[in-house]
Amino acid sequence: MPARSIPTLDDLKRQFLEFWEVKKDPLQINAEYTKIKRNVGESVQDYCIKFNAFYNAIPDYLKPTRKSALLKFLDGFDPDMAYQLRERDPATLEEMQKIDVSVEENLNDKRARMKAEKKVSIKEDASTSDQVLCKVEKMIERLAIDKPEPQIRNPNFRGQQQPQFRIKQREQQAQDTASQQ
Repeated sequence: MPARSIPTLDDLKRQFLEFWEVKKDPLQINAEYTKIKRNVGESVQDYCIKFNAFYNAIPDYLKPTRKSALLKFLDGFDPDMAYQLRERDPATLEEMQKIDVSVEENLNDKRARMKAEKKVSIKEDASTSDQVLCKVEKMIERLAIDKPEPQIRNPNFRGQQQPQFRIKQREQQAQDTASQQ
């Protein structure tokens, strides 16, 4: 390469990348683009940079439309975040990427409020469960106090009787028949 053949810094960058950059198959880039998701703990800005890098790396003849990229961008977020972004109805991908930080802040605030309310409701439930427990204890005490007296066995019941009773019963029947004759 002759001296002073690269006039600007951008030309130097372009030629350097053309020569040294690892070439990827365009179909592989497109496949990676379809699988892109926001990782756990990844900031919104980092996801935007990653998404834009994948989108811009796709060759023009395979590149999806901007509207399609807008939908794909939403798929990378969790359902709550994607819903909130769809509600804002931005016209372009750039507008969506500008508002996504504020949407995430609002969503995090909402989740924190819900978590605080959940803790409060759990404490209230504990007091109501104590009340229920007291009512159950009182009911058990009432059952113990109102316990009816045990029933006296009916002597006319002819179920399983003791053998001595049967013998006495037969002797008495024999005497009754003898006295009647």
